[in-house]
Amino acid sequence: MNDNQFPLQKWRIVGFTALVVGTMVSCLWILYGIDELGMRMAIRATGRSSCLLFIGAFVASSLRKLWSTPFSVWLLKNRRYLGVSMAISHTYHAIALFGLWLVTSGAAPKIEPLGTFGYMLLIAMTVTSFDRPASLLGKRGWKILHATGMHFLWLGLLFEYSFRFPQSPFIYSPFVVLLVVAMILRFAASKIPKKLSC
Repeated sequence: MNDNQFPLQKWRIVGFTALVVGTMVSCLWILYGIDELGMRMAIRATGRSSCLLFIGAFVASSLRKLWSTPFSVWLLKNRRYLGVSMAISHTYHAIALFGLWLVTSGAAPKIEPLGTFGYMLLIAMTVTSFDRPASLLGKRGWKILHATGMHFLWLGLLFEYSFRFPQSPFIYSPFVVLLVVAMILRFAASKIPKKLSC
């Protein structure tokens, strides 16, 4: 099916994401200041943008298998670029986290092993989204890395938003629902034999 109706394709998605998320962070710092509040606002905003981009990449193949529409075709075709865009958004997130450390106590930042491991997986997945590193890793290694990374990041995002849900259900419930639905879609798609998929 034709997906050319969508103007954003491939690296344009990445460039658009870098511009939009960068502008969003800059506006938040202008509005709230480059202080603790401004950094926390940027952390929250980039966390949400990263989550939405992640979900797009996470469900791309499942949606294409379940429903062959122009959008699902576009999503699958650009899954790699959505993943790279998520990495860019999360780079802004890391910058805001580092900024929060700078503008607060100045003490040594608290190292969270699971969060650090998540970033390491994200970096590895981003690097191997390019053809040359992917070929060096090999098809089997690539599949193991990306399957492990995607499910670990999904679990981390679900835990993060579920933990924050009681603080502000109106804000965090849509993200929890989207993440749960995304996993349901992946499970449903995995049950469809290849010869019966769209």
